[in-house]
Parts: sequence; structure tokens; C-alpha cells
Amino acid sequence: MLNRRRAFSALASLVVATLVAAPAGAQQRGVPAPPPGPTMEQALSALDAARGAADTAGVKLSCAVVDSRGDLIALARMDGARFYTTDVARGKAALSAMFGQPSGNLGTFASSPAFQNFNEAAQTPLYPFQGALPITRNGETIGAMGCSGASSQQDEDAVSAALDRF
Repeated sequence: MLNRRRAFSALASLVVATLVAAPAGAQQRGVPAPPPGPTMEQALSALDAARGAADTAGVKLSCAVVDSRGDLIALARMDGARFYTTDVARGKAALSAMFGQPSGNLGTFASSPAFQNFNEAAQTPLYPFQGALPITRNGETIGAMGCSGASSQQDEDAVSAALDRF
């Protein structure tokens, strides 16, 4: 019995050592890489365009650009925008990117237990309110942009004014 335990322990150690030492690509073989997301330069240009749209509308916004996983690329808060709008903009954008839809389309789903569990597992709170749109390239979602601080329609209008930067 003792020899079996030692053999099993040795085998388990070998498997763990092999997995740890294997290159990441070998561990991920067969898993397609996500499409490249928006660049920082594009994100900053889009934030500038959204700020221009907000200035024209006379509102103060925070806007966020995320990649397809919902990871933050760039975030800006206009002078006078409320402090919490940064989190809301990011949460709208992350939700839009993850589902490849405008954040406002996901309101019905947000009341489901599945969404509550998904939201708890996410790195950032997700907000299913109008104001974020997906960024697509060749039919694939590569990220999203969201704004917060004004009416939901004004938030989305600022995003719409910036999407051509991608």
C-alpha cells in the first residue's frame, strides 16, 4: 500500500511539473486567440470624440473603452462629471463587450439569477443600462465603449459619435 501511495505521489508530481513547465501555448493548444482589441491610440481618440459630443450636448460624462474581455484600455472623466460615473461607464462597456450587444439591450437578462451570478464573477460590476455599444471589426466584437453621466440616450449618443475612431 505504501508503494502505491509513493507511486501515485510521484506520478502526480510529474504531471504537475510537466504542466507548470510547458509553454503557455502548449497548454492552450486548440483555443483560438481573441481578436486584437482597440489600441490605446484609438481609445484615446474615441474618448476625445465622445468629449466633443458631450460638450456639444452640454453634459459632463465619463467614458470607458474596453477590449473583448471587458478589460479596461482607457477611461476619462470630464471635469464636473460625478465620481461614480467612471465605474458605471466601465460596467456598461464591459457588459456590451462580453455580450457583443448594446448594454441597453440586456435589461431583461439583468433580472435573471444567471446574470446575478455572472455579475458576481465579473472583475467589475456590470451595468445593463443604455450607454454602451460594441466595437466590431470584420463581424467580430473586439471591445466596447460606454459613457455615463447624462441621460441614457445622451450617453449612447456620445459613444455613437466616437465609434468611427475604431
